[in-house]
Amino acid sequence: MSGDSEGADHKMTSTDATTTKPSFGVNERLGETFSVLRQRFFTFVLLSAVPGILVQLASLAMGMGVENPLDPNFSATGPSTQPFGMIILVSGVLPILLYSVMTGMMVLAAYDTKSGRPVRFGAYLKAAARRLPALIIVTLIASIGIGLASILFLVPGLWLAGVWAVCVPAIMIEGVGFGALARSSHLTKEYRWPVVGFIVVTYIIISVITFLVAFVAAWLPVPAIVVAVVLGLINGVTTALISIAISVAYARLRDIKEGVGYADLAEVFD
Repeated sequence: MSGDSEGADHKMTSTDATTTKPSFGVNERLGETFSVLRQRFFTFVLLSAVPGILVQLASLAMGMGVENPLDPNFSATGPSTQPFGMIILVSGVLPILLYSVMTGMMVLAAYDTKSGRPVRFGAYLKAAARRLPALIIVTLIASIGIGLASILFLVPGLWLAGVWAVCVPAIMIEGVGFGALARSSHLTKEYRWPVVGFIVVTYIIISVITFLVAFVAAWLPVPAIVVAVVLGLINGVTTALISIAISVAYARLRDIKEGVGYADLAEVFD
């Protein structure tokens, strides 16, 4: 009788062990994200602000103005005098190209920071350049898909954002190319809503900071070029935080599902 009881206990323990899954840990991931940014703040600002400032300055140079909606003189409806092709180039192609490279570089910089390795700008740039077609196309597909799903209803859009959240780290670290969306879907399975919650909270924090800085910049009597640089820096820090957050989420998912640590991730692109 006691043998049966022990067998039943053992069976229950095994079942409990199988059904218990590790927590994603939203609070811990937020702490990690800001810790990584704090450790190498100027590195991430430099990496991320460059595309933001270049896009703003290109817009200014083409006579398209500096777009700060909090500026009392800002008009979102005014017609542009620039050729349609130039508008697409400056407001569409250039940002996608620049942000794809910089986001890929920041993913690698985040893993170097967490594993205590030095900054390696050359290695980041080479790795991002090699993966550039996949970065651009996968990012475009994900953005369009999430955007369309959000138009239909907010929840499907958020869910899809959770499914494809870690596609950029999958490209940069694993080199899966156009299979990044499927790889992200596999990694985020069973953790999509915690990942969504983590990203949403990060966006809220960023939005509050962005609003405050943009509000001050809009009302100060400063030249347009200064506003362009300030807005470029704001966009840069926003990109940096999101890139770090996504990198942290990817690392946690790899750790939970495959036992891969930060040092292992950083060594992949040596």
